[in-house]
Amino acid sequence: MRTTSMLEHEESLSNNDGFPEVRARSLGNFEIEDADDDTYEDRDNEELSTFDEDEEKTTLILPLNSNRTKKRGCSKKILQMELSFLLVALITLLIVHVSHPIYYAQRRPVELIGDGGVYSSSDFRNAVTPPYWEEFYNETVNHGMDGGDSSFSVTPHMGPCYLPPSDETNWQELMDENKNINEKSIKYMDGISIDKAHGGGDHQSNLAGFCRPGFIIIGAGKCGTSSLYHYLTGHPRVLPAKSKQIHYFKYFTDRSMKWYLSHFPPTETFLSSGALMTGEASPGYLPYPDVAHRLQSWMKIFANNGQDQPVSQPKIITIVRNPLERSWSSYKYNYVEPMIEKLSKHDTKKNGVPHSDEYYMKNKLFSFEELITAELKQLKLCLVPGGKGEGGALFLAGEKTWVKTLIEERKKKNLPPLVTLDMSCYGGRVSKNVLRQQWQSLTQQHPDKVIEEHNVHLVQSLVGRSLYTFALEWWYALYSKDDLYLFCNEELKNRASSSMSDLSDFLGLPSFDYTEVVSEGMYNVGNNVGYDSVTKWNDEKAGKDEIQISGALRSKYLDFVQPYNDRLFEMTGKRCKWD
Repeated sequence: MRTTSMLEHEESLSNNDGFPEVRARSLGNFEIEDADDDTYEDRDNEELSTFDEDEEKTTLILPLNSNRTKKRGCSKKILQMELSFLLVALITLLIVHVSHPIYYAQRRPVELIGDGGVYSSSDFRNAVTPPYWEEFYNETVNHGMDGGDSSFSVTPHMGPCYLPPSDETNWQELMDENKNINEKSIKYMDGISIDKAHGGGDHQSNLAGFCRPGFIIIGAGKCGTSSLYHYLTGHPRVLPAKSKQIHYFKYFTDRSMKWYLSHFPPTETFLSSGALMTGEASPGYLPYPDVAHRLQSWMKIFANNGQDQPVSQPKIITIVRNPLERSWSSYKYNYVEPMIEKLSKHDTKKNGVPHSDEYYMKNKLFSFEELITAELKQLKLCLVPGGKGEGGALFLAGEKTWVKTLIEERKKKNLPPLVTLDMSCYGGRVSKNVLRQQWQSLTQQHPDKVIEEHNVHLVQSLVGRSLYTFALEWWYALYSKDDLYLFCNEELKNRASSSMSDLSDFLGLPSFDYTEVVSEGMYNVGNNVGYDSVTKWNDEKAGKDEIQISGALRSKYLDFVQPYNDRLFEMTGKRCKWD
C-alpha cells in the first residue's frame, strides 16, 4: 500500500495528477467535488459514499449547519470547529484514496473467476503460484474463488497484468474469442508508436493494459534457448512474446518500459485466455553484470506502475551445455557460417562465382583449434588470482555502489571473487588488422585469414562464454536462489518431457504433459538456422557433427574448464552430466 503525506496529497490536489480533485468552497456549506465518476453532493448531516453500490462503502458523516456561516456574528469557536471538520474530511478522503486506488485501477473482473471463467483454484498447486499471482491467490483463499465472489477489493492488477483503464471490457465475449488462442492470433501493441506518443523512454507512464513477463531465459547462447523457449510456451497457460529475443535490458535501454511490455500479450488478451505467464529468451543478458542489475532494478521500479509495495520478479532461467560442445557450436554459428556467406558474396560480385566452402575454410578462416589455443592462453593470464578478471570487478566497484556491496558480501562469506570476464579478459582492437590481442600472432602467421568486426564479441569468447559460473555468479549475488533455475541442455535430449515438468513446477504452472510439444523437434540447430526453424529428432544430420579438435587440445580444454564447472554446480546445487 502506498502511503502519502498530507503535503504530498495537497500537492496532488493542486496539480491534478490523477487523484480526484477535492476542493472546499466555503467553511459553512462544504461542497466537495470529484473530478472522476464518484459524486459528492452538497448535503447537511448526510452520508457521503466514495464507492458505488457494489463496493465496500466508506462513509463520511459531516455534521454541518449551513445557516451558521450565514450569520455575521458567528463565534470564533464555531469557526474553529468547522475548520476541524474540514481537516477531518480531508484526512478521511486521503485514507480512502490510499486504501482504494480507484484513480487508476478497475475492479477485478469476476467474470474470469470460478464457474464459467478461466481461472480456478486448480491453477495453484500446493499454494505455489507463478510470479505476480501471490496476492490473487491469497485473496481468493480468503473470499473463495470458485463461487465467483464479487467482494474482491479494488486492485490495479490481476496477476502480471495491469487492468484496462475502463470497465467497458466485455470479458465474456473475449473469453469466447480466445478459447483457442495461438501465437498467430495474438494482437500485440505497437511499442514504437507508444514511445513516439510519449516522447521516448518515459518509464513513469501508466501501465494500464500491459502485462509483465513471468520468466526470462537469460542464456547461454548456443545452449538450446530457442528449443527451451518453444517448449515452455507450448504450455497451454503460457503465452509467447512478440519475438523470442527482445534484449531490452542490454541493447534497447533508451526505450521505455511500455515499449518493452508491448512485446507481451496485452491485458485483455492475456486474462481472457486464462494465461498465467508470458516471458522472453534473450541469451545476450547472461554475460553482463550491468544487465543483471538493470533487469532487477527496472522491473522493481518502472514495471511497478508507481506502487510502493514490493512485487514479484520474473523467474530467471539459464540453460547450459557441455562447454566444449557450446564452443564448437558458437564457432560454426558465429564465425564460420557468416564469414563464408560474406566471402561468397564478395567473390560472386567480383568474379561471378564463389569458391567452395572447403576453400574458404582452408585459406581464409582460422580453424577451431587455432582460436581455442589462442583464447586459452589469454584466459589463463586473465583469470589468475589478482588478474585482470578480478581487477575489472574492483574497477566497477569504484564506480558503482551496488558492485562494491556485492564484493564486500562475498568476502564476508568467503566466496570466490567476482570476475568481469567479457569486459576485462579480451581487451580492444590492437591495430587495423588485429581485432584482439589474443589473435596477434595468428594474424601475423596467416595474413590472408580474416576475422571480421561483426560478432567479434562472440568469436573472442568461444571458451569464455562456456565458463558459465563467472557470469552466473553476478546473478546469484543479486537474486534470491529461489528465483533462479539452472537447466542442463542434455535433459532436453534424454528426459525432455520430465525435465520440462520440473521447470513447470519451479514456475508454479499447472501440470502439463510436454511430450507432444517436445516431439516436434529441436529449434535453431544444424542447418535449420532461425529461432522458429525446427529440426526433427530423427534427422540423421542432427547431432552428428564431430568437433574438429586434437586429442591433446581437448584434454587441455577439459582440464581448464573442469574446476569452473565444479564451481558452477556447487553454487547452483545442480550437476549436469558432462563427460
